[in-house]
Amino acid sequence: MRERIRGSLSYSNVMSTLCFFLLLSGGAAYAAGHLGKNTVGPKQLKKNAVTTAKIKKQAVTAAKVKNGTLTGTQINVSTLGTVPSAQTANSLSPTEGWHEIGTPGNPGFLNNWHNAGGPFETAAYFKDHDGIVHLKGFMTGGTAAAAFVLPPGFRPGSGKGILIPMSCVGGPCTTTVASGSVIGSNFPTPGISGAVQAPAGSTAFGLNGVTFRADS
Repeated sequence: MRERIRGSLSYSNVMSTLCFFLLLSGGAAYAAGHLGKNTVGPKQLKKNAVTTAKIKKQAVTAAKVKNGTLTGTQINVSTLGTVPSAQTANSLSPTEGWHEIGTPGNPGFLNNWHNAGGPFETAAYFKDHDGIVHLKGFMTGGTAAAAFVLPPGFRPGSGKGILIPMSCVGGPCTTTVASGSVIGSNFPTPGISGAVQAPAGSTAFGLNGVTFRADS
């Protein structure tokens, strides 16, 4: 059989067969190098065939980036726009100082009340950024309930009275915590709006830690 095949082979036969295979392989290579537009799709791409090195610089746009894949390392902060201004602790105006009772430009003491002096804080008030009024101080010597009057804007509100825990001496509370009153209007002393009142019968009382929201 081999002798028969060998006998049938000639130089021309071998060369013809070789040229045929060369034409086929060359045609395939030519076709691969001259693919038509839009002829290669995702199914024709070999897995992991497209690498970072094969992607043109600046060819990937924001629309092509998957959400959550970029971190601060990849972001150029200088390209970001101006962040809208927000109200922060640094942008708030400074909190107002204490308004000291009995000093020029501030409410005066009533009914012989005055600061106890010594180690005790002086009577004063202020309002914070949230509209909360803060009171402090320890007073003594009064002959009636009202010790001083808060100005408009620092009161609980027209017609409202607030019972608050208050340290006091004498009267019904002796040295325990009793209830005092910050008065909005006509309560309990008629005609005195915004009065800070001592517990009935007390000879001294303190306001440290007393707070409330100003309504007027």
